[in-house]
Amino acid sequence: MTNIFTRNLKNKAAALIIGVVVFGVLYLLSRTVLESVYLFEWTSRNLYCYVWVLAAALIVFDKLIVSYSVTLGNLLGVVIGQYLGDFIKAQRVKEITPETTPDMVHELSMHYGAGIWAITVLACLAVGITVQIITNKRRKRA
Repeated sequence: MTNIFTRNLKNKAAALIIGVVVFGVLYLLSRTVLESVYLFEWTSRNLYCYVWVLAAALIVFDKLIVSYSVTLGNLLGVVIGQYLGDFIKAQRVKEITPETTPDMVHELSMHYGAGIWAITVLACLAVGITVQIITNKRRKRA
């Protein structure tokens, strides 16, 4: 007799291995080669806000599509957040003048990469949930 935890073990194992590899490699790169890059350092220091726990839990509960989307969202979010955050910061820093107050300098110098990363992860999560629902409905019809 199988239950939600024991069914589909081969696919769950594959998803878990893929997730561990993606999060593990990203974490290692963030702690070594990319440790001086803002968002890579921030996410690794904050353990990716435990997004990897969410991805693993989704695997356990047989939501593989959603788990893959969270993993992909994390990867895309770090890259997009870093580059878009750098771009936004560079544009805003141009507004600093000698008359700019220290508080305004601080505000204009902020990097928005972490927020962009979080929005990307959440958007990918929403897409994954939608695809999972559609896939489940199609399977039930067949």
